[in-house]
Amino acid sequence: MDEEGLEKVISALSYGKRRALIIRLGEAGPMSIKELKRDLGLSTGSLYHNLLALGELVEQKGDKKYALSEQGMKVYLALKSGLIPPSSSGEIPKVFETLVPVRVFSEIPSWMMLPAAALLLLSLSASSLYVRIGLALLIPVVNVSFSSTLGSVALSLLLVYLTPKIFFKDRKVETGFLTALPFCFTPQLAYVWVMAIFQPSNPLAGFLQFISGGVSALLLSAAIVCWFKASPQAALLTSFLILYFGAALQPFIF
Repeated sequence: MDEEGLEKVISALSYGKRRALIIRLGEAGPMSIKELKRDLGLSTGSLYHNLLALGELVEQKGDKKYALSEQGMKVYLALKSGLIPPSSSGEIPKVFETLVPVRVFSEIPSWMMLPAAALLLLSLSASSLYVRIGLALLIPVVNVSFSSTLGSVALSLLLVYLTPKIFFKDRKVETGFLTALPFCFTPQLAYVWVMAIFQPSNPLAGFLQFISGGVSALLLSAAIVCWFKASPQAALLTSFLILYFGAALQPFIF
């Protein structure tokens, strides 16, 4: 391994969790996400982030299990023999991993994703048209015109889909991300029906609007971690930037 390659390896292994991943895969061979989570005690978001950070040291097999590459095996042997310097003490703050609910998507059976997403999208569109509540990215907007309501829902879905692809353009995204997006808008669906049934006062409606947008941002963060293999911090930043621009766009939606 050349000097540049060695520096990359040392950088990738600067966290104890990544070393633990290398050692576990070296000892056990190919493992699934579920098995790695169980053995290492990591959240799904943290596990995906650290697998991505290990780069070419880890590869995914045809059965979707993860294993060490040829270079990864060399690093494993170097770790076991003590040839690689000790890791730094820095780790991802636990709060970031806790905030991003990756479990929502990681535990939904793949065969359920598409029909559930279609049902959610139809429900959101129909209820939004009925109550005349559109969307500004992740934020519900009340009192929009009947003709613009469905258009705002469609435009919001499109922009929320495109934004992470722009931010993480060097990451390959699976088509499953598109089916995950309607799940991110379920808080808006709940907000629509609360507004329709209970008709809360303005202060409470504004608070519920803020909460629904925030929860949607967290769900979008989880989807970005799952399908873009981004870090929880990067996913949260991307989602809350979308939330911010949604708030800025609200006055222009009518």
